[in-house]
Amino acid sequence: MENDFLKRKNYSLQKNGVILFGIFYLCTLCLAAILAPALFYTTKFLANRFSIELFQHFIDKGFEKFFDRAKLVSLVILLFPFLGICGFHSLEDIYLVKIRGRKFSLTFIGGFILVCAIFALLSLHDIFTLRPIGMKVYFWNLFKFTMGTISIGFLEEIIFRGMIFNLFLRNFNTICSVLLASLFFAYCHLGVGNNLKIGTDDVTIFSGFRCIISTIMSFGHSFNPLNFLNLMVFGVLLSLLLLKNKSLLSPIAFHMGVVFALMNIRSFIDVITFVDGKYHSVGILDTWLSLALQSFVALGLIFVKCEKV
Repeated sequence: MENDFLKRKNYSLQKNGVILFGIFYLCTLCLAAILAPALFYTTKFLANRFSIELFQHFIDKGFEKFFDRAKLVSLVILLFPFLGICGFHSLEDIYLVKIRGRKFSLTFIGGFILVCAIFALLSLHDIFTLRPIGMKVYFWNLFKFTMGTISIGFLEEIIFRGMIFNLFLRNFNTICSVLLASLFFAYCHLGVGNNLKIGTDDVTIFSGFRCIISTIMSFGHSFNPLNFLNLMVFGVLLSLLLLKNKSLLSPIAFHMGVVFALMNIRSFIDVITFVDGKYHSVGILDTWLSLALQSFVALGLIFVKCEKV
């Protein structure tokens, strides 16, 4: 696979880019460690002062969720300064260039259909539980899903395909870059380890730093090989979309379609499997069927011709 990303005009190679990103990632975690307790205590104060159910809902989710959200805030704060430090001085440097609106829409629909296809095939093997949900709550969820879809799809692609993938391309060939960027994408999605439990009464200003240690060592806490492989193949698929279409908007659209479908399905349906005499809830994308279907789509992208944007 030809590495034509490095053939762009005025593209300055920076061999220490991977090290710079490592520093960026650690700075993001440290800022999240500072912000997470502040967000938690602010939300707790608002919940006690105004008795608003929404604030209490966030409190009940646990401190680990606050740390995950604080990571997104930290990324927004630090992203653009670090893009400049790593040598990305314009949006074109991360391939955030326009594509046709029709192509963007079709790519979004493609991601949505992929999740729906996995869900439909799973229905032949697994037991599904429908969770009743009120219309008022659904409209709130729809707003939340739309905002989540846009923020997750846009931010993650800027970071993992726009920034990290390009940094790897400056140091390695295309195949290694795709695999390494996808490996790191999967690692970052493991999140805070399951063994770390910080109760609402145990939160201190240092609790965020406990989450940093658990996040970095998440292989030892919550590593699931099948889940990791699914995430890695999904990262490969998104990298191939960028390589084929020469625009970051292509993986952004596909990622947004996947997230939007997942969020909506999870609002109504639990996927349950029966293992060792017990029922277990599993993620729609955490199955062998998902891995096979995503791999099939990724292989299809390898042989598809490049299209003009």
